[in-house]
Amino acid sequence: MSTEIDFGWFIPTMGDTARIGDSAASTPPSLDLFTHIAQTAEDAGFTYLLVPVMPECYEAYISCAMVSARTQKIDMLVAARAGFIAPPVMAKMLSTFDQLSGGRLRVNLITGGDSAEMAADGLFYDHDERYDVLTETVEILKDAWTRDEPFDVEGRYFTARGVHVQPRPVQAPHPPLYLGGMSEAARELCASHADVHLFWGDTPANIAKNVQDMTARAAEKGRTLDFGMRLQVIVRETEEQAWAAAEDLISAASAEHRESVQGRWSESKANDRMKELAQAEGHLVDEHLWSGIATVRHGAGIAIVGNPEQVADKITEFVDAGCSSFCLSGYPHAEEAERFGRLVMPLLRERFAVKGAGSGGQPSVQGTTPAAALVGSDG
Repeated sequence: MSTEIDFGWFIPTMGDTARIGDSAASTPPSLDLFTHIAQTAEDAGFTYLLVPVMPECYEAYISCAMVSARTQKIDMLVAARAGFIAPPVMAKMLSTFDQLSGGRLRVNLITGGDSAEMAADGLFYDHDERYDVLTETVEILKDAWTRDEPFDVEGRYFTARGVHVQPRPVQAPHPPLYLGGMSEAARELCASHADVHLFWGDTPANIAKNVQDMTARAAEKGRTLDFGMRLQVIVRETEEQAWAAAEDLISAASAEHRESVQGRWSESKANDRMKELAQAEGHLVDEHLWSGIATVRHGAGIAIVGNPEQVADKITEFVDAGCSSFCLSGYPHAEEAERFGRLVMPLLRERFAVKGAGSGGQPSVQGTTPAAALVGSDG
């Protein structure tokens, strides 16, 4: 039986661009832009959509709901950013989304990029305490979705009386939970509660080591995990065209822009790793694995660059390392999604059982959900 893999795509709710740092090449955020990217990704065979949660982005819940209403099959990976919404209310929001979308919901557990970003939204916790808040939130969410009788909450961060959330989610016992991050706090929370653990781009050898570590941590708790990758992709008909597109993508970024990027998310271990990989000679961290984007944007900035066969081969290396899902993005997002679906998806279908777009009504969690990637805003 061939390995089953699936693919997610990204909607840049801060706006899109064909050349990072070039205002003339940028497209402002709008519902038309989000819908165009979503429908293109759905047609290309992607199974879910991720939206970011940052100060410069449109609000994630509303964006996801609007896009979900304008697509047919593709799932939404909706952010559950702890501390801003009382967990019983968050549970109702997410279960309502799951009901009204027909089970097209996946939940992205995130803590936020850094303390300054959180403070701007009114939350004042340090890195590890944000994970404590998220842990308590997840425990309440699970209880709210699965307990039959009203219950009280008397936690360190949250208090509630007579919690009884309706409607219940379509997906039983609840939608799959996704979490990423490299810090000890992130790894422990993921091992305890997540269904899918994301890795930002790294070498296949390092990913294999992290898979082994996270598998052991989950096993100690009597659980299993699926694994995914958050990657950029730049695919063209020829390798020469792909590398030319990669260099052009970051060519307009000024020194000031690059310096500002390096100052973002200073508390994130995952982002620290991106900065480290960006120092590789020629930004080449592995064959066809390029860190140039990490010099001009924070977050997941490692890209697979090459012709269709080379891109498919690199994804295969990550599958061999233990990953079964890939949350991808590329610039501009609609055009790159279309290229990937047309040029790379057919090659991967020859090697693996690639899930088609729209997995709505996921099987039960605890290791039986299909693997998929998530992106945490912290780690």
